[in-house]
Amino acid sequence: MKHPRSKKSQLITILGILVSALLASYLMIALHDRVAAPAYQPEPVQDAVTPEITEEEPEQVEVQKPVTAISTWPVALNDEQASSLTVVVNKKHRLPPDYVPTLKSVSGGQMRPEAADALAQLLTGADAAGLSIKIVSSYRSYSTQTSVYNNYVKQHGQAEADTFSARPGHSEHQTGLAVDLGNTNGSCQLETCFGDSAAGQWLAAHAQDYGFIIRYEKGKDAITGYQYEPWHLRFVGVSVAKAVVALGKTLDEYYGVPAGDYQ
Repeated sequence: MKHPRSKKSQLITILGILVSALLASYLMIALHDRVAAPAYQPEPVQDAVTPEITEEEPEQVEVQKPVTAISTWPVALNDEQASSLTVVVNKKHRLPPDYVPTLKSVSGGQMRPEAADALAQLLTGADAAGLSIKIVSSYRSYSTQTSVYNNYVKQHGQAEADTFSARPGHSEHQTGLAVDLGNTNGSCQLETCFGDSAAGQWLAAHAQDYGFIIRYEKGKDAITGYQYEPWHLRFVGVSVAKAVVALGKTLDEYYGVPAGDYQ
């Protein structure tokens, strides 16, 4: 004779069946997700890229070399060369007949702006030193220089005139960078004795401080082609002026440019 199961046993059996069914469902779902979902693949680590460093090329500065030898004289300078603050104009290097620089008025004369400003300061410095200096001649055009030179040739002959007056195109005055100075009382005007005057001695000692040099020094005739002119100043800028004076050279020698007489 079989005994019927108790209610408690029947309940336990039912719960076991339910748990087994739930566990089976969970395993099936987990297995499906594992197959369907791709495995995690970490992204590859890229090597750090070092930026390419390039050095900037230095700015190329074109330096015009002086003329050292040529078969035919004189050399005709172009407008660009003529407009340089350190242009060398002498008996072997001439300016274009139509060259006219930009000019600025200064104490009754005219010079290139850089030279005019420097000259104004020089005259102020001379005045502070108790000296009275005036402009005798500053900028001269090609045509004006033609008249000046021809008059000297008529008075003294060409050979002698060439020792103290430039032919047209060969005058520094046409550059607007040269000036003839003198005493306001007119003593020793355009004469070598100006170099012995108080004004002449002050200029010889201090012109360089303002960017000027005595262009035609004593004892340099064979190099410059001109007699000693203590009154003739040429603007080249302070640094060049001091270098020229310190070396005791002419502007021609300083730049290694042929000078001397006409050929």
